[in-house]
Amino acid sequence: MIGLLTFYWADDYGALLQAYALKYSLEKIGHGKVEVIPYAPVKFTGRYRLFPILSTLKKGEEIKYSFNRSKFHTNMYYLPIFIKRKINMHIFRYHYLSKKLPIRKSSKLSVKKYKSVFIGSDQIWNPDITIDLDSAYIGNIKNKGTCKLIAYAASFGGNNLPEAYRKEFANAIKHNFFTISLREKSAIPFVENLLNRHIIDVLDPTLLLEKHEWVKISKKPSRKKYILYIRTEKNEKMLQCLYALSQKTGKIIVQLAPLGHNDKYGVIENYATVSPTEYIGFFDNADYIITNSFHGVVFSIIFEKQFWAFSHSSRNARLECLLQKLNLGSRLISPDENRELTEIDAKIDWTFVRSALEKEKETSFKFITDALQFDI
Repeated sequence: MIGLLTFYWADDYGALLQAYALKYSLEKIGHGKVEVIPYAPVKFTGRYRLFPILSTLKKGEEIKYSFNRSKFHTNMYYLPIFIKRKINMHIFRYHYLSKKLPIRKSSKLSVKKYKSVFIGSDQIWNPDITIDLDSAYIGNIKNKGTCKLIAYAASFGGNNLPEAYRKEFANAIKHNFFTISLREKSAIPFVENLLNRHIIDVLDPTLLLEKHEWVKISKKPSRKKYILYIRTEKNEKMLQCLYALSQKTGKIIVQLAPLGHNDKYGVIENYATVSPTEYIGFFDNADYIITNSFHGVVFSIIFEKQFWAFSHSSRNARLECLLQKLNLGSRLISPDENRELTEIDAKIDWTFVRSALEKEKETSFKFITDALQFDI
């Protein structure tokens, strides 16, 4: 049996769908049952509660937990949305990922029943998200037995780690992992220099699935003829583009986010409570997609849509890397760049994109099969 240790606990479309995609892909290539390990400490999950818990840490001290009053007021203001969205996330997690009760402490983890455990993808090595380097995600698991740890598409969220974490990270990764792959190509030099070993970059798991495999679990929306708007942070330039495109095409804007902008023109419909399966359906049926989300771009590519990606204020490494690989760099709009609205209709060479993506899939699946070859 293979285990999977990842951000399955997050009430986030990208996190849940990448976990599903890696589980599905591992099972598809014929290595038996894959079990998502229900590791979900409060320091991670507390931020998604109705009464949210804020976890903070100063290096060398214990984690401190506090009540996030501001987030609580927001949750209460949008209470019906919060509850329905959370239920839909839970249903997807229960049906597709794990039905088991969560394990709250890394000291309680045991992986010795597995032949191999894949750790990743997502920002498992980003101490800002994991509140310090997390023991489980860097492989410091007491009950390992003969289990082999494999890092798939692991990420720092950028190109490297802050200096304060490097020694601990290098020691753990050298001793705990059988093999390593990263999500961002730009982070490879840092890890190779730190560990003195060859590292490759692989695809985010969501890109390992074919379009028809996503359609199989998707739910078609009732809304038709719309521009899909997927954001991770507010971007005024992106919003102006959306309004202009809506006015030009006469199409409504559909947003899948818990909180919306003040819609001064009355053309944004908010579907903040949709399930991950409905989320996929909205991509499949969109006419245009405007986004600054990595997975917004991923599903735009999978469903071969006319899209524009706007730069994030701080996290662009994985987005830029993916678009460069697929010769889609012209689809990325930087903060100081102005485009004519007609350019969004520029023809995309999807034949080339499919071919380039197929080569990247071959590399990614080869990494997986090579890592598992001794388990057969």
